[in-house]
Amino acid sequence: MADLEDRYIVTVDDVEYDIRLAHRGSDFAIEYNGASHRVAVDKLTEKKFLLKIDNGSTEVDISRDGDGLDIFLEGKEMQVKVEPYNLAELRRRTGAALTGTEDKIIRAPMPGLVLSVAVKAGDTVKKGMTLAIIEAMKMENMIKSSTDGVVTEIFVSAGRAVDKNEKLLELE
Repeated sequence: MADLEDRYIVTVDDVEYDIRLAHRGSDFAIEYNGASHRVAVDKLTEKKFLLKIDNGSTEVDISRDGDGLDIFLEGKEMQVKVEPYNLAELRRRTGAALTGTEDKIIRAPMPGLVLSVAVKAGDTVKKGMTLAIIEAMKMENMIKSSTDGVVTEIFVSAGRAVDKNEKLLELE
């Protein structure tokens, strides 16, 4: 798969998987363990999705649980966390959460559409507070503050498409 764009560490019930993801229109190609699969996701309701993998499909219930997802698939409930590969590697090497000035710049973890920005310049925010919501892969992703601070600048607005790692806002 030569045109891969993104690499993630996906943790499912405490087991980590190294996943590569390429966007192809409204579909995706996922590479895992040397095999490539075509994937499409259709949103059926707020929490119910139709997951199409290669030539099969199944319904899946997905809900947010803090920084992760609760997924109910084929009679099994799973705890899932998706983390960009570079951040997961840095976390592993340092053995701790990221801190410092980089935490002050909040960036888009993946390409998507900004659905809303929950703060404005001058607002005081606490660690874990939702700052914005980005729709990507037909799912709403809450962008949360990794630190306490004050919003000094907002670079995006609702309705704007963003690229991976694009600045969303800055904290002081």
